Amino acid sequence: MTFFPTDFDPRDDVIGVLDLCEIDTPDGIQRFMIGTDGIFTDTSGNAWVGSQLITVESLEQAINGVAPGGAVMLAFFQDPDAASLINEVKSLGLDYIKGRAIRFYVQPVRSMAEFYAPTTAPQLWLTRIMRTLEFSVQGPLQRSMSVTFESWAEDRRSARRLILNTEGHAILTGSANPSLEFMPTTDFTEEKLFG
Repeated sequence: MTFFPTDFDPRDDVIGVLDLCEIDTPDGIQRFMIGTDGIFTDTSGNAWVGSQLITVESLEQAINGVAPGGAVMLAFFQDPDAASLINEVKSLGLDYIKGRAIRFYVQPVRSMAEFYAPTTAPQLWLTRIMRTLEFSVQGPLQRSMSVTFESWAEDRRSARRLILNTEGHAILTGSANPSLEFMPTTDFTEEKLFG
């Protein structure tokens, strides 16, 4: 099984790949093109609205028991004569997105003509669950909003910890290992092994 569709060879010459993001809301699916201005219409007729103001944090690996998530951020300048976008989003409440899916797609583009008439459908590569909304205000006009989502290693947070002892071995394998009673519990040595 390959990630790309059968009609697309990733070794072919391409102009680029569009990063697409789909957010599931109670009002329906909202589609965005990340880091690129304009509107892209895919092979199914879905419109993806793009902006250079939309960014996605790079996803980190799960290290040292931490399962970091990610965020999609919109940074913008608030028009002082317009209604506050942050207040409008806050009025929807956290339940508007919490626990709902966020999906990321890639759209290969083989020629300039495919920006206007694509021949390949967007390829789903990541689905996560949204968690929170975060807002930032800097100075009189600079604003940002972020939708955070779970890590790809979210289940590591809830993994039960097994201690390497007789009881832990019994939970893991179903039978106790009495030799673990003699396992050293510290690596401290009072004397040097070599002078």
